[in-house]
Formats: sequence, structure tokens, C-alpha cells
Amino acid sequence: MATLPDPIKIDDITSGRIEPQAIHAELERLKLEINVLRSDMLAFLKALATVAEHQSQQSYYDGLVSKVNTMKSDISEFCAQYNRLLPIINLTQIKLGHEVEVLLSAPSGPKGGRTKSVTSVT
Repeated sequence: MATLPDPIKIDDITSGRIEPQAIHAELERLKLEINVLRSDMLAFLKALATVAEHQSQQSYYDGLVSKVNTMKSDISEFCAQYNRLLPIINLTQIKLGHEVEVLLSAPSGPKGGRTKSVTSVT
């Protein structure tokens, strides 16, 4: 698979510098990655709800902190990779008459996540 430039521009695709198949392959890879993130979050919730009788409080806490830090790093990396593709995704959304997404940011507190804005098609 070809390496995608950073940032990706619409002109890169229309001029042929980036093949549409490379964009498609990256989107498919991100779909798989989001499933891994979901599984990791589920495992974290299960760990949060379960404490082994022989496990110390400190050991339990350290394990949870480690899992949270790993998930935070993985989510930040996913957001960066997704945001690279956002111009292409937005163009597709506009062409289909759907809402356009704004940049994703990794959650930094109670807020965070994705927001959307509506764009009309002319």
C-alpha cells in the first residue's frame, strides 16, 4: 500500500498523486482499528467492574491506570489518522448531501469527541 502524505489534499487525488484505492485501504484499516478500540474499552469496563479477592488495591489501581493510559494513547493516534482523511471524507459527504464532520479530538475531560456541522450542497 502506498504511503499517504500528511496532510492529504483533494488535489492529490484528482491529480493522481494518491490513488483512491490507497484512501479506501486506509479507511478499511481505520474501521478495523475502531473495532479494536471498542474491544479494549469493553475489557477496561470489565476490569473496572471486577476485583480479584487476592489483588491489592494498589495493584488494581495501577492496572486500571495503565489500561486508561494505553487507551488514551490509542484513541489519540486514531484521531490523528482519521483527521488526515477528513478532507476526503468531507468532500464525499458534501457530494452525497450529508453533514460535514469537523476535526476529531481525543477526549480531554467530560467534553470532547466529535461534533458535526451542516453544510448545504449547491
